[in-house]
Amino acid sequence: MRTKTIVFILVMILANLTYSQNNISLLDTEKVKDYLELSAEQIKTIVPKIGQIKTIIEEDKKIIAEIKERVKNDDEPGFFEKISVKRGHDKRASQIEDLIDEIGESLNDKQKNKFKNIDKPELKPLDKKEIFGK
Repeated sequence: MRTKTIVFILVMILANLTYSQNNISLLDTEKVKDYLELSAEQIKTIVPKIGQIKTIIEEDKKIIAEIKERVKNDDEPGFFEKISVKRGHDKRASQIEDLIDEIGESLNDKQKNKFKNIDKPELKPLDKKEIFGK
C-alpha cells in the first residue's frame, strides 16, 4: 500500500514536471510562432497583439509598483484614486482577454486546438491588502 502511494506521488510529480516543461507562454513569441506554425499573414496580425499584451502587463506592473511605493512612504492614495487604480486594472485585464480572443479568432482549427495548450497571461484581481496594506 505504501509503495503504491509513493509510486503514485512520484508519477504525479514527474507528469507535472513534464507538463510544465512543455508549456509555452503566449508571451514567448518565437515559440508560439513555431508551435502554432503561423503563416506569414498570421504573424503580421498576431505578433503585434502579443506585443500589446506585453505592454499592458508592464504598464500594470509599473502602476501597481508606484502605488505600493507611495503606500510604503506613508502617502496613502485617496478613496477615488484607489477606485481609479482598480478600474484601470480591470480595464487592462479586459483588454488582455480581448486581445487573446482576437488571436484565437485568427487561427485555423488545428491551430486553435494547439492554442488551448498555450499559457495565456492574465491580470489577477487586485488584492487591496497587498497593495494598500489595509
